[in-house]
Amino acid sequence: MEFPNITMTPKPIFDLFGGTTKSWVLMTAIEFKVFNLTVENKTASEIASSLKSHEANTVLFLNALCAIQLLKKENGAYRNTELSDIFLVQGNDCYLGELLMLSNQWNFQTREQMADAVKNGPGPQAENFDDVGEMFASHVKAMGNYSRAGNSQLIAKEISKLPEFAGMKRMLDLGGAHGMDCIAVTQKSASLKGVVFDNPAVIKITREIIAEYGMENTVAVMEGDYAKDHIGMGYDLIYAKATLNFFKDNLHPLFSKIYEALNPGGVFVSVHDGLTEEGTKPSGMVVSWLPTSLSSKDLSFDRDMIPDAMLEAGFKSVKLKPIPVSMCESMDICIGRK
Repeated sequence: MEFPNITMTPKPIFDLFGGTTKSWVLMTAIEFKVFNLTVENKTASEIASSLKSHEANTVLFLNALCAIQLLKKENGAYRNTELSDIFLVQGNDCYLGELLMLSNQWNFQTREQMADAVKNGPGPQAENFDDVGEMFASHVKAMGNYSRAGNSQLIAKEISKLPEFAGMKRMLDLGGAHGMDCIAVTQKSASLKGVVFDNPAVIKITREIIAEYGMENTVAVMEGDYAKDHIGMGYDLIYAKATLNFFKDNLHPLFSKIYEALNPGGVFVSVHDGLTEEGTKPSGMVVSWLPTSLSSKDLSFDRDMIPDAMLEAGFKSVKLKPIPVSMCESMDICIGRK
């Protein structure tokens, strides 16, 4: 009997298999606030003393954090990498630990939970998305940290490239939550005023964030359910990021409302997931949506859904392109002109 002629390595399979442990190492470190302890060099003994943890196992755990490049070790002392210093030290403007812990609540906690959802469908306690504002109110500041960790800056740069941007006077941010994108965009213009529209429970926090940036005279707020309530009129720019998914089965009346609210020549910009290759790409987006989709409802968009709905609502032209984001490979930015 001869050995098989193997022309590829199974390494990608083992890399996937090890992903769970890497994730748990990260989440445990966040839970223990390890990265706040290692802003400066600390020995494993010092860290174990602060954590009141088992010293030998703490060494193994810290070494694993080094292996996944969240800590570095020299002469027995541990310190944050630049990545951890910026994004994993609690209290920093771009701290992502809280968002990761909140997001982890949406993940399956055991493999058996995923297997059950695949085999039997959503359980009787499937998530109800009828009141998404209340659901996300506690997440607003954590999502704001994620947005100012480069994503709002990217959005503002893309929107400021629009040929119409210099003449824009009024912007509406639909489901804008923290308002970071609206703040970033209006900071690019001396004449543009913004309105952030969201659920009353969310807007209370939005006001605080706007005040932190001293933007009260530039960015206003509006409370309500934008799918049901009046959203105002006379906008030059209407913007929505990762919020239209909750209305994917009822886009036409919403987009008609958006179209009517725009001034002639106004622009509607949507930033959202756009799945391609029969729902299999971008891989990061497909995987991140999976727990929610399996356990409650598939909220993902195929790439053509938003552009087609814009054209059906009357937009004269629609342009779509992918933009890089940190949570996955890319999202789509879709630009419709009235």
